Amino acid sequence: MSKSICILTQSHLCRNPRVVKEANTLVKAGYDVTILTTFTYADLLEEDLRLIDKRVKLKGIINMIPGQAGKWYHLKERLRKRIAGETIARLGIENVYALGYDYDRNLKAAIKEKADLYICHQEISTVIGCKLMKKGCKVAFDFEDWYSHDLLPEANRTRPVKLLEKYEKIALNKGVLCYTTSDSLAKALADFAASPLPGVLHNVFPLAERDLMDGKYLDRSDLSMPSIHWYSQTIGPGRGLEFLIDALNDVKTPLQLHLRGNLFGNFKDQLLELFPSRLGHKIYLHKLVPHKELLSRIAEHDIGLATEEYTPDSRNLTITNKVLQYLLGGIAVLASDTSGQKEVASAAPTCVFLFKNNDRKSLVSTLNKLLTNKELIAEAKLNALQVSSERFCWEKQEILLAEWISSTFR
Repeated sequence: MSKSICILTQSHLCRNPRVVKEANTLVKAGYDVTILTTFTYADLLEEDLRLIDKRVKLKGIINMIPGQAGKWYHLKERLRKRIAGETIARLGIENVYALGYDYDRNLKAAIKEKADLYICHQEISTVIGCKLMKKGCKVAFDFEDWYSHDLLPEANRTRPVKLLEKYEKIALNKGVLCYTTSDSLAKALADFAASPLPGVLHNVFPLAERDLMDGKYLDRSDLSMPSIHWYSQTIGPGRGLEFLIDALNDVKTPLQLHLRGNLFGNFKDQLLELFPSRLGHKIYLHKLVPHKELLSRIAEHDIGLATEEYTPDSRNLTITNKVLQYLLGGIAVLASDTSGQKEVASAAPTCVFLFKNNDRKSLVSTLNKLLTNKELIAEAKLNALQVSSERFCWEKQEILLAEWISSTFR
């Protein structure tokens, strides 16, 4: 009889590709895999179902989809989460209910699974995983981020940071397996918890996704101008975009800047007001596309932009999805010199070009070097594909994951 694995998370799978890759790999390896998560939007659930292997059981333990969730339950959970956050902000009383919807139902559902192994993602699942270990369950932890060090101080006002730190330390010391996204983050977590060093599983994507690329140009109409692409869930403040646009005042080679994501408030007006169109630069704003289309849209461009910050700690130490997906898309990468991105640049120096974070002169110099040397960009594109196939692809990483999971059953 195959071993059962229960993956705990709280977000839609199309917004958390790490869970998708993990689940698909493990069911392919012969495990009986179940994912427990929260459903929030009907259209995202449809996308979730298209991404996962049909043998994976997907269970929405918490259903907050408008029109599906009971009105009272929907209101109660939203209100409880808000009150929990305000209790932390105003009284300093930390509690797990501020981390997400219906902690109690999540915990009961996890216990009911009676899985041979649990793998915990995200904040509430980290707490639940520690509770499961107290009941004698075998639990692994995937630290996608350093949760207690993942937001800026203002955002942390309503978060139980000390509670998260407590359970992170328990997880790192007592979990049967712990892994994270970069060497830098692994070392920081081990130092923080005085624990063994977690394994490193990069946020890479399958090389096979290149076979599904459509070869179309849907973002760009003028291929004569160099093009920069950036994407995130949200196009908003605090992501380095204002800094980039300001620096473009000193970039004389006309370029296209393509931003992909959901616009935050009136941020579009702020960007357009700052953008130096008088120099011949052009800006384009695009909506998010399904994951299966994203690689095609990335590949249209010349340079992928990764403007991560030094703070909070998690952002400095991790290696984000976008850097590795730019490489898989076969484009050059322009990245700030965070600890995590330095790791990628060290492994791929001919296609990842670093600038000093928040240093305008450094960014302008690096960008000008790329824009004035077509051969450099062409070589970077070829090298990006090579380093992806040789190192930064899921086909390489899933071998590690399968070995780690197998070792927990020996």
